[in-house]
Amino acid sequence: MANQPIIDTPENWNAASKGYAEKIAPLMMQPFAGDFIERLDVNDQTVALEVAAGSGAFTDTLAKRVKSLLVTDFAPAMLEIVRSKIIQAGLDNVSFAVMDGQALDLEDSQMDRALCCFGLMLFPDRHKGFSELHRILRPGGKAVVSGWATPERFEAFGLFMAGIKQAFPDFPKPTSPPPVFSLADLGSFKGQMEDVGFKHVEVDYVERTVTVESFDELWAMLTVGAPPVQMFFNKVGLEGKQRVHDALQEIVENRYGNGSISITNSATLGIGTGV
Repeated sequence: MANQPIIDTPENWNAASKGYAEKIAPLMMQPFAGDFIERLDVNDQTVALEVAAGSGAFTDTLAKRVKSLLVTDFAPAMLEIVRSKIIQAGLDNVSFAVMDGQALDLEDSQMDRALCCFGLMLFPDRHKGFSELHRILRPGGKAVVSGWATPERFEAFGLFMAGIKQAFPDFPKPTSPPPVFSLADLGSFKGQMEDVGFKHVEVDYVERTVTVESFDELWAMLTVGAPPVQMFFNKVGLEGKQRVHDALQEIVENRYGNGSISITNSATLGIGTGV
């Protein structure tokens, strides 16, 4: 059997960074920022770490509430986008480092709090990702991690998958669930945190509804940036991409009409404390 292509690489996320920052993160991730950071329980004395920060949908909100924040990602282009945002916001308590969340270049017990939103779910070795978050926390420190729920609760992804299914009814199904759903089951999510030593673990769903003004805006949100989507379009070509576009437009118009479109996305949220 041929090896499966590696999708989530720094190079692919570097290439995706601009579209991701402009079209995806503000609509799909940023609405969760206030709630997630509230649950992280920080104050002006907190030393915090953000892992797999992406384009910084959570970074400025967190930075404004802590003493200091180290922001990491394995894609340098993503960090440059975050750095620009932080400079523009006039914040001087943030530092940046290119790091793989599965092997953080940090000593043990350095941080009061750690945040990793919509990133760890994509790690090839999630056990290492959770272990590293636990390792760098001081005793009693807290980590917050988020992923996405299944397509039934994650409406944006469910719509996109429906468009693909209508455009390509015979397209082979994946042999295993995509990594984006690796934290979709609350019981498994809790178990993965407990397995590395987190205590008092709580997991839950958090919902947000996003409204876009047109199908074009929805299409951009669903298709611009994320490397797995780009790889799929590379496989089906421009004609195949147009087929998905037309199929999804038909689904959306039948369901929502021709006006604004409101969709509800559910995230899964895990909170745990160190020893």
